[in-house]
Amino acid sequence: MNRYKIIFSDIDGTLLDSKQDVLPKTKQTVLTLSSKGIPFILVSGRMPHSVLNVQKKIGFSAPFISYGGALVRDEKGQTLWDKPMNLQTAIALRKSIASFSSDIVSYTFSADSWITDKDDGTAALYLEKDTTELRPLIGQPQDVLNDTDPVHKVLCFGQPEQINVLQDKLRQEYPFCSIFKSMPNYLEIMSQAASKAAAADFLCKKLNIKTNETIAFGDNFNDLDLIQYAGLGVAMGNAPDQVKKQADLTTKTNDEEGLRLVLEKLF
Repeated sequence: MNRYKIIFSDIDGTLLDSKQDVLPKTKQTVLTLSSKGIPFILVSGRMPHSVLNVQKKIGFSAPFISYGGALVRDEKGQTLWDKPMNLQTAIALRKSIASFSSDIVSYTFSADSWITDKDDGTAALYLEKDTTELRPLIGQPQDVLNDTDPVHKVLCFGQPEQINVLQDKLRQEYPFCSIFKSMPNYLEIMSQAASKAAAADFLCKKLNIKTNETIAFGDNFNDLDLIQYAGLGVAMGNAPDQVKKQADLTTKTNDEEGLRLVLEKLF
């Protein structure tokens, strides 16, 4: 009998190929494991609506982790875990980002809503529209949200060199936030209480699954805590070397269906 009882998988750069598709054999592997009672848990920085779109594309239902571990919902859409930052922190972050550079674009996410200063033509905006299939709310967070509304993530988009400097600056100014790159030009900011590993551990305890019975797949720095948490942490072939070095195993790239190859070998 296989020792692994649950699978956690990042979405972009891991489960999806570079064309944002789930390849047919990978899809069938996920469906087969799900039908055998092995939960396949999507873990992503995406908003809930976008994660659900991936589930629907594959054709299965399960709890999922969104906003990099800030929000966990069950298969019925009920919130199980919620670790947001407050609105005032989000407002301060947006001001710090704007003062750093006018070239950096930032978005604010609250539950099923996302907010941008303007509906412009930036690449990040179009990517978010494609993955969420939702239009943003236009305005500043304080103009759109109530004081008691949760803020699950602030996302920054810019040139990689600027993003690297901004990451260091914000980590110094906001030590109570979790700040990681999800792509070379994407910087994600959440509450320090939010992490993929913490959310995964919450689900494992809820399902009475031990840490050494878990597998996790990821491709970037924002997956590192999850990879280190899992009983078997797997880095994709397209992951940075720093991530690969801290994984238990490195597989093929997302375009080579590295996730499927590991799961077929194990199960």
